[in-house]
Amino acid sequence: MPHGFDCYRVFISAPGDLENDRSAAYDAASRANESVAMPANILLVSIGLRDHGQIEAFRSAASDNVRWSTFFVQIFEDDWGPRDLFRKLFLLALECRDDPSMPMRDVVVCLKDAAQETNAGILAFRRELEEQPGVRLLRYRRPEELREQLGAVCGEWAQALIALGSPAPGAS
Repeated sequence: MPHGFDCYRVFISAPGDLENDRSAAYDAASRANESVAMPANILLVSIGLRDHGQIEAFRSAASDNVRWSTFFVQIFEDDWGPRDLFRKLFLLALECRDDPSMPMRDVVVCLKDAAQETNAGILAFRRELEEQPGVRLLRYRRPEELREQLGAVCGEWAQALIALGSPAPGAS
Protein backbone atom coordinates (compact mmCIF):
# COMPACT_ATOMS: atom_id res chain seq x y z
CA MET A 1 0.00 0.00 0.00
CA PRO A 2 1.51 3.36 -1.01
CA HIS A 3 2.19 5.62 1.96
CA GLY A 4 3.88 8.65 0.38
CA PHE A 5 7.05 8.50 2.49
CA ASP A 6 10.63 8.12 1.30
CA CYS A 7 11.98 5.49 3.73
CA TYR A 8 15.59 5.23 4.90
CA ARG A 9 16.76 2.31 7.04
CA VAL A 10 18.63 2.94 10.29
CA PHE A 11 20.28 -0.28 11.48
CA ILE A 12 20.57 -0.21 15.29
CA SER A 13 22.93 -2.78 16.78
CA ALA A 14 23.67 -3.57 20.42
CA PRO A 15 24.75 -6.55 22.49
CA GLY A 16 21.92 -8.02 24.58
CA ASP A 17 22.96 -6.54 27.91
CA LEU A 18 22.23 -3.04 26.56
CA GLU A 19 18.49 -3.52 25.93
CA ASN A 20 17.47 -0.24 27.63
CA ASP A 21 20.06 1.59 25.55
CA ARG A 22 18.80 -0.05 22.35
CA SER A 23 15.26 1.03 23.24
CA ALA A 24 16.50 4.58 23.77
CA ALA A 25 18.07 4.51 20.29
CA TYR A 26 14.82 3.37 18.70
CA ASP A 27 13.00 6.10 20.61
CA ALA A 28 15.49 8.71 19.36
CA ALA A 29 14.77 7.77 15.74
CA SER A 30 11.03 7.85 16.39
CA ARG A 31 11.22 11.31 17.91
CA ALA A 32 13.23 12.59 14.94
CA ASN A 33 10.58 11.13 12.66
CA GLU A 34 7.80 12.94 14.50
CA SER A 35 9.51 16.31 14.76
CA VAL A 36 11.56 16.57 11.54
CA ALA A 37 11.26 13.73 9.04
CA MET A 38 7.58 12.88 8.75
CA PRO A 39 6.37 16.43 8.10
CA ALA A 40 8.65 16.30 5.02
CA ASN A 41 7.36 12.84 3.97
CA ILE A 42 10.56 11.13 5.06
CA LEU A 43 10.70 8.17 7.41
CA LEU A 44 13.72 6.84 9.28
CA VAL A 45 12.90 3.13 9.60
CA SER A 46 14.67 1.56 12.59
CA ILE A 47 15.74 -2.02 12.04
CA GLY A 48 18.06 -4.39 13.82
CA LEU A 49 18.29 -7.48 15.96
CA ARG A 50 15.89 -7.91 18.87
CA ASP A 51 18.51 -9.75 20.88
CA HIS A 52 22.16 -10.55 20.36
CA GLY A 53 21.48 -14.27 19.91
CA GLN A 54 19.94 -13.48 16.55
CA ILE A 55 23.32 -12.38 15.22
CA GLU A 56 24.45 -16.01 15.29
CA ALA A 57 21.19 -17.52 14.04
CA PHE A 58 20.53 -15.00 11.27
CA ARG A 59 24.00 -13.73 10.39
CA SER A 60 23.38 -13.51 6.64
CA ALA A 61 20.08 -11.67 7.06
CA ALA A 62 21.67 -9.24 9.54
CA SER A 63 24.49 -8.52 7.10
CA ASP A 64 22.04 -7.96 4.25
CA ASN A 65 20.08 -5.52 6.39
CA VAL A 66 23.28 -3.57 7.08
CA ARG A 67 24.00 -3.47 3.34
CA TRP A 68 20.53 -2.08 2.61
CA SER A 69 20.67 0.57 5.35
CA THR A 70 21.41 4.26 4.96
CA PHE A 71 22.58 4.78 8.54
CA PHE A 72 24.20 2.47 11.11
CA VAL A 73 24.18 2.89 14.89
CA GLN A 74 26.32 0.60 17.06
CA ILE A 75 25.93 0.69 20.84
CA PHE A 76 28.75 -0.76 22.96
CA GLU A 77 30.11 -0.83 26.47
CA ASP A 78 32.65 -3.60 26.99
CA ASP A 79 32.96 -6.13 24.16
CA TRP A 80 32.11 -7.18 20.61
CA GLY A 81 29.40 -9.61 21.69
CA PRO A 82 29.23 -13.33 20.89
CA ARG A 83 32.14 -14.55 18.75
CA ASP A 84 32.98 -10.91 17.90
CA LEU A 85 30.07 -10.90 15.43
CA PHE A 86 29.07 -7.32 16.26
CA ARG A 87 32.59 -6.32 15.14
CA LYS A 88 31.93 -7.98 11.80
CA LEU A 89 28.67 -6.02 11.40
CA PHE A 90 30.44 -2.81 12.37
CA LEU A 91 33.24 -3.39 9.85
CA LEU A 92 30.65 -4.24 7.19
CA ALA A 93 28.89 -0.93 7.89
CA LEU A 94 32.19 0.93 7.44
CA GLU A 95 32.84 -0.91 4.18
CA CYS A 96 29.36 -0.04 2.93
CA ARG A 97 29.74 3.61 3.97
CA ASP A 98 32.99 3.85 2.02
CA ASP A 99 31.43 2.34 -1.13
CA PRO A 100 29.57 5.07 -3.08
CA SER A 101 27.39 2.45 -4.77
CA MET A 102 25.91 1.44 -1.39
CA PRO A 103 23.19 3.39 0.43
CA MET A 104 25.16 3.68 3.73
CA ARG A 105 25.92 7.31 4.51
CA ASP A 106 26.89 7.48 8.19
CA VAL A 107 28.15 5.19 10.96
CA VAL A 108 27.74 6.16 14.61
CA VAL A 109 29.19 4.42 17.65
CA CYS A 110 27.49 5.02 20.98
CA LEU A 111 29.91 4.13 23.77
CA LYS A 112 28.50 3.77 27.24
CA ASP A 113 30.78 5.16 29.93
CA ALA A 114 32.67 2.64 32.02
CA ALA A 115 34.65 4.93 34.30
CA GLN A 116 35.50 2.19 36.81
CA GLU A 117 36.69 -0.30 34.18
CA THR A 118 40.19 -1.69 34.69
CA ASN A 119 40.17 -4.83 32.50
CA ALA A 120 42.92 -4.36 29.91
CA GLY A 121 41.00 -6.20 27.17
CA ILE A 122 37.93 -4.05 27.65
CA LEU A 123 40.00 -0.86 27.74
CA ALA A 124 41.73 -1.90 24.49
CA PHE A 125 38.32 -2.59 22.90
CA ARG A 126 37.11 0.87 23.91
CA ARG A 127 40.32 2.50 22.58
CA GLU A 128 39.85 0.75 19.24
CA LEU A 129 36.39 2.28 18.93
CA GLU A 130 37.57 5.71 20.02
CA GLU A 131 40.34 5.72 17.41
CA GLN A 132 38.18 4.52 14.51
CA PRO A 133 38.64 7.08 11.67
CA GLY A 134 35.58 8.71 10.17
CA VAL A 135 33.16 7.38 12.78
CA ARG A 136 31.04 9.68 14.89
CA LEU A 137 31.45 8.69 18.55
CA LEU A 138 28.75 9.50 21.10
CA ARG A 139 29.63 8.99 24.77
CA TYR A 140 26.86 8.59 27.31
CA ARG A 141 26.21 7.40 30.86
CA ARG A 142 22.49 6.67 30.89
CA PRO A 143 19.97 5.67 28.21
CA GLU A 144 18.31 9.09 28.55
CA GLU A 145 21.57 10.77 27.49
CA LEU A 146 21.86 8.40 24.54
CA ARG A 147 18.27 9.21 23.51
CA GLU A 148 19.04 12.94 23.54
CA GLN A 149 22.37 12.76 21.69
CA LEU A 150 21.24 10.23 19.10
CA GLY A 151 17.99 12.15 18.65
CA ALA A 152 20.04 15.15 17.56
CA VAL A 153 21.99 12.96 15.10
CA CYS A 154 18.78 11.48 13.67
CA GLY A 155 17.40 15.00 13.32
CA GLU A 156 20.55 16.00 11.38
CA TRP A 157 20.09 12.99 9.10
CA ALA A 158 16.48 13.95 8.46
CA GLN A 159 17.45 17.56 7.72
CA ALA A 160 20.13 16.39 5.27
CA LEU A 161 17.60 14.14 3.52
CA ILE A 162 15.13 17.00 3.31
CA ALA A 163 17.84 19.21 1.80
CA LEU A 164 18.38 16.60 -0.94
CA GLY A 165 14.84 17.26 -2.08
CA SER A 166 14.48 13.87 -3.76
CA PRO A 167 15.01 10.28 -2.74
CA ALA A 168 18.66 9.41 -2.26
CA PRO A 169 20.15 5.98 -2.83
CA GLY A 170 18.66 3.61 -0.28
CA ALA A 171 15.24 5.23 -0.19
CA SER A 172 12.21 3.13 -0.84
